[in-house]
Amino acid sequence: MKWFSALVLAVSLLSPYAFAAGQGEETLKVGERWLLGRVEWIWLPALDDKLKARIDSGAKTSSMSATGIEEFKKGEQAWIRFYFEHDKHMVQLEAPLSRYVRIRQANSKKLDRRPVVMLDVRLGSLEKTVEFTLKDRTRMNYPVLLGREFMARDILIDPSRLFVQPVLEQD
Repeated sequence: MKWFSALVLAVSLLSPYAFAAGQGEETLKVGERWLLGRVEWIWLPALDDKLKARIDSGAKTSSMSATGIEEFKKGEQAWIRFYFEHDKHMVQLEAPLSRYVRIRQANSKKLDRRPVVMLDVRLGSLEKTVEFTLKDRTRMNYPVLLGREFMARDILIDPSRLFVQPVLEQD
C-alpha cells in the first residue's frame, strides 16, 4: 500500500505535462524512482532494436515471446536457444539457462514449466539485467512483459500513461 500512496503523492505533485517525454528528453524520475507508464519502449541489445513492453505489476517474473525453445550445452553450462518472433523480428537468440519456473496462468489450473534466461534491457536511461521466462507470445500485442522483479524498489507506475520514458536508440 505504501507504493500506491507514493504514486498518488507523486502524481499530485507533478503537473500533467511533466509526464510527457519525447525522444531525446531527460528520463523522468520521482525522487529516486523511475516513472513508467503501462507500456514503454525498451531497447534489447540482444535484438539490437527497440520494442514495446507492457509493464505488468500482476506478474512476478518478466516474460518474453519465444518459440522453438531448446536446451543445449555450451561446455558444462546449460543454455537455451529460441526464436524471438514479433512484427518485423524473427531472430534466433541464445542465452545461459538461469533456472526453470512453474507458472500457473490465471485461466488454468495446470502449471506450465518455463525456462528463465537473463538478458540486458534499457528503458530510458535505466539499464538492468532482467530474468525472463520464455513463452510463445506471438499472438499477444506485446512481446515482452516486465514484471514486479524488474520493478524491484526503484519503479513507480502511472497506469493512465503510455510511453513516459524517452525512446533511446543504440549508442
